[in-house]
Amino acid sequence: MRRTGWILLGIFILLILAVYIDLPNTHRLPVVNRAVSVSQGLDLKGGVRVLLCANKGQTVTSTSMNAARDVIENRASGFSGLSAPQISVVSGNCIDAELPGVKNQNQAISLIGQTGQLVLGGTNVQQSGNSATGGTPPGAGQVVKLVKGAPDAATTPQKVKIIVPGRDITPGSANITFDPTGKPLVNYSLNGAGSTAWCNFTTNHVNYFSPVVLDNKVIVDPTINQAICGGQTQVSGLSLSQANNLKTLLLYGALPVNFHRVGVETVSATLGPEYVHKAIVAGVIGLILVALFMLVYYRLPGLLADVALVIYALVVFAVFKVVPVTLTLPGIAGFILSIGMAVDANVLIFERLKEELRAGKTLGAAIDSGFNRAWTSIRDSNISTMITTIILYWFGQHFGTTIITGFATTLFIGVAISMFTAIMVTRTFLRILVTWGAARWPLWLYGLPETRLTTGEAPVPGGSVA
Repeated sequence: MRRTGWILLGIFILLILAVYIDLPNTHRLPVVNRAVSVSQGLDLKGGVRVLLCANKGQTVTSTSMNAARDVIENRASGFSGLSAPQISVVSGNCIDAELPGVKNQNQAISLIGQTGQLVLGGTNVQQSGNSATGGTPPGAGQVVKLVKGAPDAATTPQKVKIIVPGRDITPGSANITFDPTGKPLVNYSLNGAGSTAWCNFTTNHVNYFSPVVLDNKVIVDPTINQAICGGQTQVSGLSLSQANNLKTLLLYGALPVNFHRVGVETVSATLGPEYVHKAIVAGVIGLILVALFMLVYYRLPGLLADVALVIYALVVFAVFKVVPVTLTLPGIAGFILSIGMAVDANVLIFERLKEELRAGKTLGAAIDSGFNRAWTSIRDSNISTMITTIILYWFGQHFGTTIITGFATTLFIGVAISMFTAIMVTRTFLRILVTWGAARWPLWLYGLPETRLTTGEAPVPGGSVA
């Protein structure tokens, strides 16, 4: 009973934590050190879908595509205004990017669509007072030609020498600070050969233009104020928007694969709050109907199962917020389906419990025996469902069908947690009943007749549990 008491305490703590996370005003959870909220998918919140495919003529592997997906996902996550971007590899050589809740669509599409190689470039165009000598400097947004040799003085299109490739930028080093006047400064560092090449170039090209180029397009075109050795570099003279964009590109700009944009689709919130409300109502109705069935048919054990079912719903929703799970309408359907499946283990357990009581066992022995004998069936049925959800999830990830992915994710989490609530929560509640003298309570509370069982079975002694 001491062990049962500790388990009951753990269940109570878990319930309090789940309720705290489920509250709508829970903004930050110390354990995960980030805000927790319900993330909605494209069909509920609207946004932009971008399809990128690898350019022909290059070697594409699963490793390089997965690396590209991670870079684009990090780049999208760093863009303000996006809610839980869904980035997946499809058809082996394409990436499908879903950006729910995007507000500045043109900026988001531009950021996701810039997928070429990032380089720190050099020109032979020099800043001379308010003018330039040696040619015309490449301005932001200008398309240039990247070369490995020295660039010509004045050519069309402008040639930019590759000084440092993006791979030599120290991962995660880019950040924004502010000078004493409040103007933003972008700081980053270079490593290895990149630091040496940058030192040699900047030493010999003070006051020359040095553009940052992505996908042959100039992002910014600052001038070199002094020799930069040791790798630590700072870019000034930018607006806050330019600084944020440059920081994001320096952090996540270099990709192992070159892509071209196949299509961009702006998706409106096809369902919106009205359909979310209807889905919630459907879930509540399903929860109530299942709870009524368990209460009417199994009575006292059914009541305990209903309490466990409420705990299950609270814990599942908390997990959705913590993971986080991006909810789409199919995802909500998977959660509602898991509510009905959450009691299937209880049905097996309670039927075994009734059989053990019919055999004349005491309530405590019947509880332990019922759970032990029902466990293999519970385990096998739930694992079978979880294997199916894993296959659905794999299919959705590889073919860009996030509708299937959302359904599989919520159903998997629901089934996994339902095993916990059935085996741990319901069993603990029944054991607590034993300590309260429930063995002397009327048999009808357990869904059994008071006097005699069906023909061929032994009578229940005295109409109560011995």
